[in-house]
Formats: sequence, C-alpha cells, structure tokens
Amino acid sequence: MTFDVSVIIPAYNDEKRLPPTLKKVISFLQAQPFTSEILVVTDGSKDRTAEVAEAFKSDFPSLRVLTYSHNRGKGFGVKEGMLAATGKQRLFMDADYAVPVDYLTPFLATMAEGYDIVIGSRGLPDSIISTPQGFPRRQFALLFGQLQYLVLRLPYPDTQCGFKLFTGTAAERFFPLVTYDCAYFDAELLYIAHKSGAKIKQLPVTWQHDNETRLPVGFKRSFELFLKMLKIPSLHGK
Repeated sequence: MTFDVSVIIPAYNDEKRLPPTLKKVISFLQAQPFTSEILVVTDGSKDRTAEVAEAFKSDFPSLRVLTYSHNRGKGFGVKEGMLAATGKQRLFMDADYAVPVDYLTPFLATMAEGYDIVIGSRGLPDSIISTPQGFPRRQFALLFGQLQYLVLRLPYPDTQCGFKLFTGTAAERFFPLVTYDCAYFDAELLYIAHKSGAKIKQLPVTWQHDNETRLPVGFKRSFELFLKMLKIPSLHGK
C-alpha cells in the first residue's frame, strides 16, 4: 500500500524514550487528513525496543518494525527505513523527540512548493533551542561546522538535525548512494543531493537536547568524523 506520508524513526536501545515519542507521533498522524505509516528501525538493540514498538500496532495498524540483529548505526537505520517506506513524502525524526512532529505540517507545505528535500535547522535566526547542549558540545559543533563548510561547501549551517523530509523520489534516488552507516550520514547525503542539483530548503525548528544522548565528544571521535568529512568528496566526485 502506498501512503501519503511515511515517518521513519531509527531506534537503538530506546525502550524508555520511544513510547512517549510514538504516542505523540501517532496522536498527530491520526488527526491529519492524509494517510500515513510509521517505520521504527532498530538495529542491534539489546533491550526491548522492538517489542515496545510492536505494542503500538494496536493503536496504529500501519506501524512497521524493522529489526536487525547487529548494530550498524543511525545512518543504516534511516536508510533502511527510507527505502522500505512507501510514502510519497518520507520524514525521518529521532526517537528522543528532539524536534516535535508538529513541524511536519510546515515542512509538507514547503515541499508542496516544489522542493525535493526540506531539512530542519538549528542554525537559522528563527530556530529555538529550548534545552541547549553543554558548552563542549556547542563549541565542537561550531568548529566542526566551519570545517565542514570549508571542505564540503554545503550552504547549510546545520546538517545534523534529525528532522528531514524527502519526496519518495528523492529518497529512492539519493539514499542508495549513501555509504556511511554512522550518524554522520546526513552530511554525505546532503552533499550528494546538493551536487545533484536537488531543490533543498532549510526551515527553523524548535530543538531540545537530550541529556541522555549516547554520542560522545572526544578527540578520537572528532578525528574520525574529520576523516569521514574529508573522504566524502572523493567518494562522490569533487
């Protein structure tokens, strides 16, 4: 069955964070005039993430849970969900509900103007950061953003916000080209799409930092991300 909208939620060991997010997403979608589905993608979760997600099928029958035995990363989960979805428009959002699902409404309205991809950004003047990251993370994000612009020349101050909407055509065109399974897949994806001439629009969002985030900030991770950044142009042509 083809739906108007698919919502993809990658989840890893999220048995506690996922239920309130699914309740809000389901409540929102049930109030909309369009048809919709939800895909929860869990790869390698050691807790009851899959079982918890499955329990919501009674409230929302068009919910699917894609389960993988080994953890490969957020990028892998989003890619698998996007390519398994059938929606004419496909949104991915984070399991921690950092950006409220209500933003789907203005995102869909913007996409209707002819855009292929609409991305949430924490770096625009009208963006609202209700719960900021700690000082080290903020400084790292600023420095990394400057380096990323120098290397990739992407005109987007925030490539990593976990709230992005794609047309089904754009999702099926660009996601198969993504090679990164990690959380840095967004930058690679946007690099591919931007170089391909896709119409991409940034919109401000309200964003709340989850203090339980599992992504560490340290020299090793920073160096690994920098190497991944440098590799993207050679992977997809300068």
